[in-house]
Amino acid sequence: MVKVRIFETDPDAAPKKRMTFPDDVVGRVRSGKSVNGRPVSLSTWRITTGDPEVANAVASAYGGEVAEWDTAKEDNLEVITETDTLPVIISSPDVISARLVLWGLGGVRIHECDGVTFLDEDRRGQPCGCPELLAERKAAAKAGRGPKPDVQIRFRLADDPELGEFRFHSASWDFLSYLHLYQEDLAAVGGPARCDLVLENVSFVPKSGEMAGRTVSYRRPVLRVLGAASQ
Repeated sequence: MVKVRIFETDPDAAPKKRMTFPDDVVGRVRSGKSVNGRPVSLSTWRITTGDPEVANAVASAYGGEVAEWDTAKEDNLEVITETDTLPVIISSPDVISARLVLWGLGGVRIHECDGVTFLDEDRRGQPCGCPELLAERKAAAKAGRGPKPDVQIRFRLADDPELGEFRFHSASWDFLSYLHLYQEDLAAVGGPARCDLVLENVSFVPKSGEMAGRTVSYRRPVLRVLGAASQ
């Protein structure tokens, strides 16, 4: 099980407490898309694949239309579904990977660490030099000077496991802060787990800044571990 260590250096930004409530993947689950070169968040899940049969099965199960989109990669078909909740089966905590990465031009990986030490082969185990405070890490990442979260989860769709494995990627600091809880819940199941991958709606009213006094809403990815998957 991969453990990101960034919260060891900034105790005041401790990870969130529990809430009450080889690439052989056939597709990717996404929470947004690019419009005119700019990232746009979605309120429902978007699934991309290079397999027309998979795309049609996804559209049949979760709504939406199969369409082509502009990409140089193999998953050239997309379905913007009509659901914000995907029932999935996760085999174990080991299918979750987490790291912090800074990418350069042309997709060159400049920096890869766990928040305390480097992960790349040449410098593995050496101090990575990232700021201790989480707020400083976020600021550096936003300015393009520091690494961002890179969390990936592999799973099967609970409604059609035979389609194959899908992958979800998140660069969300918020998702990273809950990751240890998701891993604990999956470990407690002790085998394949039935989960819901949810685009949860969040609303708040900022007290300062340009949006002060106005309601701000956005969607954040949340993983809910429900229990053992039925055999």
